[in-house]
Amino acid sequence: MACLVNHRGKSCIFSVKCCCTTMQPNEFVPFFVLLAAVFGGWKLIRFVRSRSKFSRIAGYFCSVLIFVASGFLLFLYGCGLAKRYRSVPYFSPDSKYMAQITELDFGPGSFNTEVELRSRWQVFPKTVLASHNAPGEIEAKWLSNSELIIRYAAGYPNEPDYPAPCEQQFKSVKIACEPVTGYTLHPTSTSLRGQQLRTAIDQRYREMSDAHAIRGNAVQITDVLLRYVSEGGSYLEALRTLMAAGFLVNRHSPHQDVGQYSLRSTCQADVNVVLYWDGPTDSGVVQKVNGWIDVTCP
Repeated sequence: MACLVNHRGKSCIFSVKCCCTTMQPNEFVPFFVLLAAVFGGWKLIRFVRSRSKFSRIAGYFCSVLIFVASGFLLFLYGCGLAKRYRSVPYFSPDSKYMAQITELDFGPGSFNTEVELRSRWQVFPKTVLASHNAPGEIEAKWLSNSELIIRYAAGYPNEPDYPAPCEQQFKSVKIACEPVTGYTLHPTSTSLRGQQLRTAIDQRYREMSDAHAIRGNAVQITDVLLRYVSEGGSYLEALRTLMAAGFLVNRHSPHQDVGQYSLRSTCQADVNVVLYWDGPTDSGVVQKVNGWIDVTCP
């Protein structure tokens, strides 16, 4: 089963996440180090061939260790590259600095996206922005040689990790981060519908909380969901709408998906939805939708 990519995280449902890796000049440094180690081991073997028996044994042993360690490090480095998404590099106008968007793929769950900044030949970059949203929803743009602006889909203000932590300075570079509400930088009709659904759910919760009408009971939001997710409508459209609203949706059983997100408030509030549908995935029809908010107050 492959992974469905939404703007909040990766859920095991039906589609595939594509990753790409791009080797940058500074990333050749580990290979140069390994090459030097192998060359050193070879020279050591040639050196000890004319020495005493003990020296030859010790030299051969050290050479074998160098070769094995070099191969193991090369293997680990290659695995690390295979698991990392990298955007194209964004160079400053004078080419002294480079920004790049990366994401470590740990499988289903939240994204682990970072914006890294480094000087042109710096080996280890500095993370200037860390986000749990999709790497494709982050843009980096140089305004000048010393000014970098980062726009990113930040989710919603009442989420625990809003906004993402952002550095304001890297050496002589000033960094400005602009959070954009929602999970996409370029809204579509579906993402806008999801934002409207999120606003309506949050408003229902605030109204119930202000009226002190919760009292440990679950807050029903099925009627709110039905304004934006139609029974008898497209399953894929309903799924995309829920994800745009912030639900991390997973397949619970055949033809039943479960989604959830948490609200940041004085109480622990978990918003839940269950989507029942029928038919093939790409042409399925929504049969029923049910939603509620579980609230736990200290």
